[in-house]
Amino acid sequence: MILKKTLLLSITLISFSVNAQKAIKLKPTKSISVSIPEPSDICYNPKTNTYYIVSDTGILYETDENCKVLKTRVQKDTDFEAVYTDGVYVYAVDESNRTVYKYDNQNLELISSIVIAYNGGRNKGYESLDFNPEKNKFILITESNPVMLFELDLDFKVTSQKDISDIASDISSARYYNHFLWLLSDEDMMLLKVDPSTYKVLQRWKLPVINPEGLAFDKNGDLLISCDDMQRVYYFNNPEKK
Repeated sequence: MILKKTLLLSITLISFSVNAQKAIKLKPTKSISVSIPEPSDICYNPKTNTYYIVSDTGILYETDENCKVLKTRVQKDTDFEAVYTDGVYVYAVDESNRTVYKYDNQNLELISSIVIAYNGGRNKGYESLDFNPEKNKFILITESNPVMLFELDLDFKVTSQKDISDIASDISSARYYNHFLWLLSDEDMMLLKVDPSTYKVLQRWKLPVINPEGLAFDKNGDLLISCDDMQRVYYFNNPEKK
C-alpha cells in the first residue's frame, strides 16, 4: 500500500513537472512599426516612462511609450545587442567587441566602457544584459553555442559562469521582473520564466512572431517584444494574467 501511494505521488509530480514545462501560446494585442533599424533589445525606465532600444547599427535610442524616438546616441563601430537601465545609467552591450558602454540617463553622454573578454566568433558574444537583485549581480548571457550565463559584481568583474544551453537553442534577451528572470529565445520563438536563484525554467510561452530579439515589461506589467528583421514591436498582455 505504501509502495502504491509512493508510486502515485511520483507519477503526479512528474505529470506536474511536464505540464509546467509545456509551452503556452501567446497572442499579441497589437504591433507597431518603428523607425529604428534592427531593434535588437528594449528595456523600460519606470522613472521616466520611456524605453531604451539598441540597434545593430550601434545606436542607442530613448523613446516615448509609443516607441517614438526622443534621443539618440551613436557609438561608432559597434553592434549593440543588449540594453539595461537602472534609472540612473543606461548600459548597452556591443556583442562584437565584448564591451559594455555606460551612459548618463539624462543626456546619453558616455561615462565609461568596460571590456569583458569572451572567446568565440564576433557574432557569438553577449546578447543579453540585466541586473539580478536576488543575487545582487549583473548577468550577461551569450547568444548560443554555448549559451553561457555570467554573473558579475557591481564593478562588472565576472564572479561565476553557468552553461544554460539546455534550456533553449539561443537566448536573445533577459529581463528581471516581478521576482523572476525572463529570457527570450529568438530561434525557438519562446519566452521563458526562470528562477533567478537557480536559473531553472519554470514556465514557457510560444511567441507567434519572427525574429524576437528584445523584451520589456511596461508600467502595467504587460509585455513588449522587439523584432529585429521585422522592425516592429509587439505588445502582449502580461503572460501570468489569467
